[in-house]
Amino acid sequence: MNSLIKMFILIFLLISMGLFASFTNNNNFTKTNINYSNTGYFDNKKVVDSLINNKQLSDLIHLNEFQKIENELEKINSIRTVDIYRNTYLELEIDIIDREPIAILSQSNSYMDSSGMIIKKYYMSNDSLPEIKGIISDGMEFKILKVITALDEDIFFKNKLQFINLKEEDIFLNIKDFDFDIRLGNEFKLKNKLNMLKGFYLYLSNNSANKKYKQIDLVFNNQLIAIKK
Repeated sequence: MNSLIKMFILIFLLISMGLFASFTNNNNFTKTNINYSNTGYFDNKKVVDSLINNKQLSDLIHLNEFQKIENELEKINSIRTVDIYRNTYLELEIDIIDREPIAILSQSNSYMDSSGMIIKKYYMSNDSLPEIKGIISDGMEFKILKVITALDEDIFFKNKLQFINLKEEDIFLNIKDFDFDIRLGNEFKLKNKLNMLKGFYLYLSNNSANKKYKQIDLVFNNQLIAIKK
């Protein structure tokens, strides 16, 4: 009797495994879920919906070629990551995370994200991001990223950067509440330069007889030079 019960259990398990394998291999998904993490600057959900229904990608889904589909979707440069998998309910899960811009490039009407990726703006939006003016030469995007990161990590300057102006190899800053241009020069010794700038700002704030300045130079080693209007 025990042997018969064991045999029935074994047959049941084999049939269950066969049915599961059939679902897995033939892609009989009960449902497709697109989990979209929108940063507020792009609208990729409709694009992904359309592509998933494309015959070429649909065929790849039926073949369980999830990696190939992820590679295709990640060619959309405003998408940071795509993860496709089957959940325990035999539903197809598609997790999408957009790139998050940290600045606007005014000359090319594009965004820049924290990896230096340049992403075209496809529609006008009311952005509060700092603006980058001027021509970005090769490698300059990483210098800009270093400057933006340093400002964002300093509680005094966080969210105060209005724009960066590139003039050949010089980096100029415009910071909220600072009534003058800031010639930063290059991206080196940023902590020291920002500390000098904070000290100068506090000096002006506490000095009722302060003079008007048009530019602050931080290009010289350990020096802050204030140029009057």
